[in-house]
Amino acid sequence: MIFPDGSQKTLGIMFPGDYEFGTAEKEIMEILAGNLDVLLPGAAGWVTFTGGDVFEVPAQSKFSLKVRNLTDYCCSYVK
Repeated sequence: MIFPDGSQKTLGIMFPGDYEFGTAEKEIMEILAGNLDVLLPGAAGWVTFTGGDVFEVPAQSKFSLKVRNLTDYCCSYVK
């Protein structure tokens, strides 16, 4: 969704599984419910995030997810 001020957000649900995503812009991921492990670019290891947690992904990068159970999120794209 693109808001009147030009900001963009995506709401979604991720099913359990292993994923890798690429970013064009910086992303701020808010975990609304669920549980997943995240491997961010340049990180030494996986970090667990649950409902209420937030993490950032740099622009022009890739990150990996291990979704443990159905996870609800809001992704904000930062230009």
